[in-house]
Amino acid sequence: MKDIVFLFDGQGAFRPGIGKDLCNKYPKARKIVYMSGEILGYDLTEYLWGNKAGGTVDQTSIAQPAISTVSLAYAEVLSELGVTATVSFGHSLGEVTAMVYCGVVSFSDGIKMIQKRGEVMEAGGGQGTMMAVLNIERPQLEKICEEVTEDTSDSVVVANINAPDQIVVSGSKENVKRVAQFVAEKKGRGIPLQIGGAWHSPYLKNAADDFAKFLDGIEFKKPKRRFYSVVEQAMLESPAAIKDSLKNQMLSQVNWVKAMENVRDKGYSTFLEIGPSKILKNLAAKIDPAVRVDSTALYTDLDKLIEVL
Repeated sequence: MKDIVFLFDGQGAFRPGIGKDLCNKYPKARKIVYMSGEILGYDLTEYLWGNKAGGTVDQTSIAQPAISTVSLAYAEVLSELGVTATVSFGHSLGEVTAMVYCGVVSFSDGIKMIQKRGEVMEAGGGQGTMMAVLNIERPQLEKICEEVTEDTSDSVVVANINAPDQIVVSGSKENVKRVAQFVAEKKGRGIPLQIGGAWHSPYLKNAADDFAKFLDGIEFKKPKRRFYSVVEQAMLESPAAIKDSLKNQMLSQVNWVKAMENVRDKGYSTFLEIGPSKILKNLAAKIDPAVRVDSTALYTDLDKLIEVL
């Protein structure tokens, strides 16, 4: 089988019901979800497809381990079916999931790490928000953010560069609203995101500090599979370098376009989104229509996916 790059989903992938069909069909997936729930200290299925699933999207501390667990369940089933990644990376939360998949940390430490990440982000970023911006060039949007920040002394930044025509800003609710007004004046469009806070912005400084202290107690190892860091925009092998990149991650911009282009330019042309959504598949098609990309979310029977890889 040709080299495959795994793309792990971010927090935006959650919707009630994710993982249910996968777990119904594959015992390995059920085992992963059960193991994760044991580590988290609660019945994860309640928040995935049970009575509490409707509120999960508003609880970052639960949504993050929920999405990562389902993504890892997909990856483990694929591994059981003989499909593994040559290179892995992920979008924001997905970058941490990729570390677990690549063996940088143990499954148990990985789930604890993701739970802690969600907790500190939920506690630290709630005063802010995020907004996707369409039909505005990046330099123009960066200038708008700089001007609004200067006028108010309260930061708003370009947080995610998801595709050439989709950029996300992050900051205080008031400043994001100001950016939306300027964007509309320039014939662009702002779409508020249903997200728990101002991710990848200075608003998370205290959260990042708390998370960094927690990470000091986690053992990081050399990856068993190639791991690409979106923070550093490079393949990383050193456990210390990977840990440092994660300490900086929630404050760092997610330049998804650059990551996709860099990995593609290393000779990889087949990408597979791992998780319950097709968001990254759609972004990949916008970044480079020539790459081959699919998503696990489109298949109840993963054997069918393997047939077309």
